[in-house]
Amino acid sequence: MPEVRLSGCTPEPLMNYLKALGVFRIVSEQCDAEARGCWCNDVFVLRSKLGFDALHDFILKEYKPTPIVAPWGARSGFYGGKSERAARDALEAIMKSKDPRLALFQDLVKRVRSLLREMGISHKAEDEGKLALLAACRSRLPDQVTFWLDACYVVLDNGRQFPPLLGTGGNEGSGSYVSGFAQQVVACLVRHEHDSALCSALFGDLRHGSVTDQTPGHFSGTAAGGANATQGLEGRVKTNPWDYLLCLEGCCLWASGAVRRLGQRGPRAASFPFTVNISGVGSGSLAMAEEVKPRTAKRDVAEIWLPIWSRLLSLSELRSLLAEGRASVGTRMAASGLDMARAAAGLGVDRGISQFKRNIFLMRNGQSFLAVPAGTVDVKRREAVDLVQEIDPWLGHFRQACESKKAPPSIKSLLRGIEEAIFEFCRYGGPTFFQAIVVALGQAERQLALREGWVTNKVRVDPIGGLTPEWIDAADNRSPEFEIALALSGIRGDSAGVLLIRANLEPVRFTQARDSNLVARWAEKDRATVWNSADLATNLAQVLARRLMDASRAGSDTLPLKSGSTVSLETLRQFLAGELDDSHIEDLLWGLALVDQKQRPDVPPANESSGPLPRAYALLKLLFLPEPLKASNQEICIKPEPRVVVLLKAGRVGEACQIAMRRLRASGLAPLPHPTSRGITRDKDWDELNDAKIDGRRLAAALLMPISEASITKLQRLVTRDLPNEDSE
Repeated sequence: MPEVRLSGCTPEPLMNYLKALGVFRIVSEQCDAEARGCWCNDVFVLRSKLGFDALHDFILKEYKPTPIVAPWGARSGFYGGKSERAARDALEAIMKSKDPRLALFQDLVKRVRSLLREMGISHKAEDEGKLALLAACRSRLPDQVTFWLDACYVVLDNGRQFPPLLGTGGNEGSGSYVSGFAQQVVACLVRHEHDSALCSALFGDLRHGSVTDQTPGHFSGTAAGGANATQGLEGRVKTNPWDYLLCLEGCCLWASGAVRRLGQRGPRAASFPFTVNISGVGSGSLAMAEEVKPRTAKRDVAEIWLPIWSRLLSLSELRSLLAEGRASVGTRMAASGLDMARAAAGLGVDRGISQFKRNIFLMRNGQSFLAVPAGTVDVKRREAVDLVQEIDPWLGHFRQACESKKAPPSIKSLLRGIEEAIFEFCRYGGPTFFQAIVVALGQAERQLALREGWVTNKVRVDPIGGLTPEWIDAADNRSPEFEIALALSGIRGDSAGVLLIRANLEPVRFTQARDSNLVARWAEKDRATVWNSADLATNLAQVLARRLMDASRAGSDTLPLKSGSTVSLETLRQFLAGELDDSHIEDLLWGLALVDQKQRPDVPPANESSGPLPRAYALLKLLFLPEPLKASNQEICIKPEPRVVVLLKAGRVGEACQIAMRRLRASGLAPLPHPTSRGITRDKDWDELNDAKIDGRRLAAALLMPISEASITKLQRLVTRDLPNEDSE
């Protein structure tokens, strides 16, 4: 069977996508039941017994249009009045035609007129009368029009609902799709005014006279005309009439339905294929305000995700795909554009779909809607996407709080940042994009901490609970900034009551839930919180000083500086030299602090080699170890000296080193430089560091960073002499 590439049938705009479905449908139903179709390189490919010329001739000479009517709406052609004239004249021309292809259309028009007479409807029905007419059409009209009715509306227990694909049941504002369809049936099939335009519609050929002034509705923004619609100041309407006909034929495949929720006894709800609420993320320029229905709109805003499949499907298979139209996130159905992206990344969609083309219906040009293309999302498994489910309860509460009119824009932008990061990860995957989610969560947590969780005077959001350790592996891009942030975020408390380092960042307390997960709550006036708007080095130095103070008050024998992860000496050298991105380290620290690392095994650093380290750091670090120093088969407890941190913050590095020299000697070590031959110490040699360009605050910050035992041994050998081995004496 020959394959025909329909170059005029592309995934964008929406009209071209639906046109491809329309061609596939009428060929399968009216000519070749064995026809198959798929997408290849953004072009629809039709495999059937028809070749290029045969396909063109079939549509031009044998195609039977679907009888598309909408007697429940305005400009349907069934009522009197000036506004109905164009549609009424088109229906009359169809009824007078002797072309056998229009026999089904003529029969349906007669049936509708008879139904309206029986119901006593002589003008456009309203309210209860309209609902009764919708129900009557669904039950009384022939099966050939069922798919069109299902694409137009759904009758529910408490009323009716219109899918966004066809506006308000076949109407778009003051325009009518059924009126336009009838007019183009007359122009193309009865009068044959646009035979040359069919090649352009199918194969993308440029032909003279292939456009008309038929309004395309929301299906094609580039053809709708209007101000700034083209290179000039005003663009004219230019729609290929065959595009319009075949587009509405394709809409008949987009059948909606009613489903029951909460079990078989629950209320029925409308179900539209791959149609969800708008998410303002992943689209570049949309604002959160465009996620809600405008006051003047007669229909809901929504977005529709057009499936792209690369395997040849039959029409029945495609109907099944669209009839189900399901996408799930975990155990729930996708409800927003963000959910659809998560479903695509988690393979929570029907099999066989390789991509989605996202279209968002937005109100533009007064009360008119346009389908705006918003990018492509590949259906590809992203291993870490399921981790996002851990924050769903918190994110839902945060989103609800941001919907308040009193929520400040700064807080709303944080929500957008989180959702944008999740969306981008679903599109591209990888640790760098997942790391952006961690950073966005940390930024939101930091701002909420400043407000103690209060988004408004009446709405408060709890802190984010302990995330699972898998978040770390998903976000680890092996950068030195991540290495430092991970080691700092894992600094633990001890049995004496010194808390996790997160308590030094924000006023938060944890309780153990029944499922063993940590539940976070805001703490009132917590003195352990010392983080402020200062730079990273200053804040880390303050955290170190605070943890030393808390350990001293609690009478702890060890320093609460142990972490499950450590920093390599090479990364420390880069930090001390100012070669790393401090702001990124800070963002990562706030994000990784949200992870519960208690159950995560200790991870050694990947790189222990390093360039030259400042000897001042090597000397001072021996005073700030979480465990006794192991030297010459001995364990030496070195008492910390809080004054060292104060001196470093003041830039008095030399004095701090002198204190360290005395403390090490008091602990039984022999620090360098050696005493003179007369036994006089040379501690004063460190005074030269007071005038050297050494950042004392950065040095103090580095003392907080955990390092491995191998690194500690290397530092000890750098600044001390070996102790005599007692076993050898």
